[in-house]
Amino acid sequence: MLEAYLRGRCDIATPCSRIESMADPDEIYDFIVVGAGSAGSLVAGRLSEIEDYKVLVLEAGRQEPIGARPPSFYRNFWSNDEVDWKYRTVVGNYCLDQGDKGCQWPRGKVLGGTSVLNGMMYSRGHAADYATWGEKWSWESNLPFFDMTEGNREIGISVSGECHSDSGPMPVQRFRYQPPFLYELLRAVDEVGLPIIEDMNDPNTPEGFAIAQAFNDDGQRFTTARVFLKPRSERPNLHVKLNVHVTKVLIEGSRAYGVQYFDEAGNVKTVFAAKEVILSAGALNSPHILFHSGIGPRDILEAVGLPVLVDLPVGQNLRNHLGVTIEFMLTKLENVHQLDWSALTEYLLNRDGPMSSTGITQLTGLLYSSLADRSLNQPDLQFFFNGFYAECSETGMIGESVGSCSHKGTNVSVNAVSLLPRSVGFITVNSSDPMVPPLFYPEYFSHPEDMVMVKDGARYIERIINSDLLKNKYGIKLKSDFAPQCSNAPAWSDEWLECVARVATDPQNHQLGTAAIGHVVDEELRVYGVQGLRVIDASAMPTQTTGNPQGAIMMVAEKGADFIKQYWSSYTLLR
Repeated sequence: MLEAYLRGRCDIATPCSRIESMADPDEIYDFIVVGAGSAGSLVAGRLSEIEDYKVLVLEAGRQEPIGARPPSFYRNFWSNDEVDWKYRTVVGNYCLDQGDKGCQWPRGKVLGGTSVLNGMMYSRGHAADYATWGEKWSWESNLPFFDMTEGNREIGISVSGECHSDSGPMPVQRFRYQPPFLYELLRAVDEVGLPIIEDMNDPNTPEGFAIAQAFNDDGQRFTTARVFLKPRSERPNLHVKLNVHVTKVLIEGSRAYGVQYFDEAGNVKTVFAAKEVILSAGALNSPHILFHSGIGPRDILEAVGLPVLVDLPVGQNLRNHLGVTIEFMLTKLENVHQLDWSALTEYLLNRDGPMSSTGITQLTGLLYSSLADRSLNQPDLQFFFNGFYAECSETGMIGESVGSCSHKGTNVSVNAVSLLPRSVGFITVNSSDPMVPPLFYPEYFSHPEDMVMVKDGARYIERIINSDLLKNKYGIKLKSDFAPQCSNAPAWSDEWLECVARVATDPQNHQLGTAAIGHVVDEELRVYGVQGLRVIDASAMPTQTTGNPQGAIMMVAEKGADFIKQYWSSYTLLR
């Protein structure tokens, strides 16, 4: 019913800008971009700005659901078969609250990719994050490409033009609405002596808590697909084909010349690339396509009967932010739904109110662990708060209580995340059948320092929740049924924290590194040993950035598209 209301608002549904999937792609294109997510949509959009380039985008998913546009619904499409790959890790000594399922890794199978599912926070990371990426990836050389994308709406209001750009097409600003409790959290942070800052992207104030800026405008989520992909009526050289599953890159000799895919009817199809194939299917799917194209570790490919064309360490540098989620109750508050008819009316009329934000999740913090080198200005811990979401209700009545819960006690949780974990995982192919998903081994906590950092983060949480404000005014307490597996140890003891970290593991959906610069691709993102093939997405990022990664992924995409334009411009001149 909500989606029907949203579809009736043209500025939300944007029918005139809708990307239509073409029935049958042409036989040959200059560039084929695999994946229409945070990177792929941007790469395709930038390449298609050159009228002489003919560009095809192949995307496994469908159109973005209109219901994903209100920011408050950002979690609603996780585990949805139509828009989420529904990946999970191999079972290990982590995410034990998931039983034998492994950790949940939501990944967007939809136009816009994971930028349809994430919390929209904008972060550039810190200069030290890029120090080991290579000469062409220094902080200074990356800054113009951050600026190319960012269209900041709050320069001179809450952020400085020295750290931001207002000229890019991607809208960045704080959400229009903040729940009153968010400001109470900031008061609690201040009470316990932790810093509060205006801008998490200001390198002069790297440490502290802030209300984050996010990819949004007019009360709506903005994805890279919505910004960079244009309908054929506006850009006839850009073609998009949805609901297709790319299985392999076609390679002859040492040159990529096209891709093979299953269409929506299950038919095997082939399309050719005159110039390049660009894999932008994400850190989990791009390596899978490389495996089935004959590119990867020899022992892994031969074990399942796949040919080996190029022996490269694809999938061997799987990195992800890692933390713990601790659940609380605010026992002095009524437990009621944030989404009701008044919130819907406010959103439909003004694009404001609880539906226009992500509740208290828009508050984040960056701090240092005991292992951090403060001289680098590179905080290695991040904090997220969860609750006060306007995402569901049964009747829409104001004051409707949540489920069968008591009227007293609002659920909230806090995540403490290590941004520079030492553990490195890997991806392996599971079958010669390309429709069988790969296996993900995150190797969480395999390095002992990861547990040290996560415990340090949890101690900061303990400090905040022990503020007089949260204890006395809101009656904050650990949720009574939180992590029962750890009840033998006293709460907040080292033993309890280690148990909680393994039970209530927070596996951030920030995977990267599986086709890393210097290992699988060169500094211009070209796959070693194969001409005409690049990987331009989070796979190519060799190490983590200290913050939410979408901003950095878009920078990689901007830079990758620029490498392509420069190369083919020079090639044309040489001819």
